[in-house]
Amino acid sequence: MSIIQNAIDSIQIGIEDYQDGDDRRSVSAVRNISAGILLLYKDKLCQLSPDENKELLIKQNIRPVQNESGDIVFEGKGNKTVDVQSIKERFKSLNVSVDWGRFDEINKLRNDLEHYYTAKSPDAVREIVAKSFLLIRDFLADYLDKDPQKTLGDDAWAILLEVSEVYSAEEKSCKASIDAIEWQYDSVLDSLKHLRCGQCHSSLIQAPNNEDCYPRITFHCKSCNFDFFFDDVVEQCIDDSLAGEAHYAIKDGGESPYENCPECNQSTFIHSEKCCVSCGYKMEYVNCEICEEPLSIEEQYNEGKCSYCQYKWEKMLAE
Repeated sequence: MSIIQNAIDSIQIGIEDYQDGDDRRSVSAVRNISAGILLLYKDKLCQLSPDENKELLIKQNIRPVQNESGDIVFEGKGNKTVDVQSIKERFKSLNVSVDWGRFDEINKLRNDLEHYYTAKSPDAVREIVAKSFLLIRDFLADYLDKDPQKTLGDDAWAILLEVSEVYSAEEKSCKASIDAIEWQYDSVLDSLKHLRCGQCHSSLIQAPNNEDCYPRITFHCKSCNFDFFFDDVVEQCIDDSLAGEAHYAIKDGGESPYENCPECNQSTFIHSEKCCVSCGYKMEYVNCEICEEPLSIEEQYNEGKCSYCQYKWEKMLAE
């Protein structure tokens, strides 16, 4: 059976699982639809592989070899196929554009559901189905030259379309309520795209009181009716928003864009904002009073001196 047929079968089975209504099949629905999307991506890599080896680009390990004619060619080594990161890298070099932000969001939610799924999570499953629909539709049409409706079948297409339209309308309404709040910090507003209910993992979160003043913001989950406050989720939102940037910054020898606040002990002190976006803490000492170098949070305890100048100061006193 071809990769594209396996992809279609996985997506269709996932939709059937979703339609079943049995909570026990919800995770199966998510798993099958996600697997189907990855198979669509692998099919495109097969299409882009050389005619003499149509599975070359889906091999995890590719190496150059010399053929019988003395020419250098590439061959796949082993049976292991490409993982998500390899697909991302190969698509980038081959100018295949995918909304990886949406895919990563779906993939993370899928992992969360597989570990923490409860009966309170049906709308989180619906979110994955809705957001998967856009990836599936666009990739079939734009890169596989297939009519999405004919490829998936009328029944599966109708279900995906309905779920996507209903979810998108609810998502738009929730976003409008959140945008009506004066969030004070751009970094916080940007992080709210990672906002999720702690009870059911849904992103359909409403800010019902547009007169709430930052940071005491009330949230209401439209999926499970759970009420909570901005204080309860700000640290997680900031971490989800900036952790990737922090990882690469530190890897390249730079500094993290955020760190732990000495006042409230949450990882919500954002350097670009020059304060903690949770409690409002600001550094009392910004630059060293001796050498004028910028001070870190850890150096606030030196009463205006950087670590080096503090060391020299203490050494001088000791003498």
